[in-house]
Amino acid sequence: MQNKLAGIGLLVILGAVWGSSFILMKLGMEPVQGFPTMNHFQVAGLRMTIAALVMLPFAIRSIKLLKTKSAPFLLIVGLCGNFIPSYLFTYAGTGLSSGFCGILNSFTPIFTVLIAFIAFKTKVHWLQVVGILIGTVGIVSLVTSGGDLTLINSPSHIGAVLIATLLYGISVNTIRHKLSHISPLEVTSLGLFCILPFALSSFLYEGTHEDILNKPFGWSALGYVVLLGVIGTAISNIYFNRLIKLTSAIFASSVTYLIPIFAVLFGFILKESITYLQFISMLVLLSGVFLVNFHELLLRGMRKKKR
Repeated sequence: MQNKLAGIGLLVILGAVWGSSFILMKLGMEPVQGFPTMNHFQVAGLRMTIAALVMLPFAIRSIKLLKTKSAPFLLIVGLCGNFIPSYLFTYAGTGLSSGFCGILNSFTPIFTVLIAFIAFKTKVHWLQVVGILIGTVGIVSLVTSGGDLTLINSPSHIGAVLIATLLYGISVNTIRHKLSHISPLEVTSLGLFCILPFALSSFLYEGTHEDILNKPFGWSALGYVVLLGVIGTAISNIYFNRLIKLTSAIFASSVTYLIPIFAVLFGFILKESITYLQFISMLVLLSGVFLVNFHELLLRGMRKKKR
């Protein structure tokens, strides 16, 4: 019972932390309205640099794993699970509201199942196929519903989020099928260690430190990105691994449903709004994701009723 209560607490905390990350990206770029400080490249590079440095002590302890056959897969996790999506999401934040980004992010489990089926020949139940179709309908409806949930409603910004969720799907499957023998903490720390040179290069090339020092509210912007890198990336990954140990992978994956809820709630801080059609579209999308993730629970319930 204690594990379940602790698991529920962690689930809510992680949902809130990852749901708030979209608004923190925006505040890193523009901490005070009308005073842009960093561009989306700078925020992404700084976030990854901070997260990688925080996890560096853990990576050093397991550095020998980079001399094994696991090294290329750890690089894939670093690039697809952290580095590239961080740039895609900050770019998306320049054209989409934080709530919209959070909702689109919930498409991740659907790509995870599709990649598992295509690349690793994992069996897909017909209920999961139905869930994928429902989720796709939800995405299409959400994207075409208009309203204030988007800022400029650019297809490229929407595409950036969907590509990021596709990359997340690649990362999850790589961990599941190629790195199952390595602890989650080692995967996280070494994955971030692999992308540290790219993140540092981006940080230096973009002149991020100069903008922080010279632009108005530069230190405020830095504070938001530090929160994003330390809590939203490094520490949250550690506690997500603990959540899996306390409960199960299925229970932990249900954080997917809390992230868009918190993203929309935090979006109201920036005076973002949501229309009824968008709310219904979000429910359709989440119901599709639910079928993809929890079809086995539904099947068990149906079997019990037959008995």
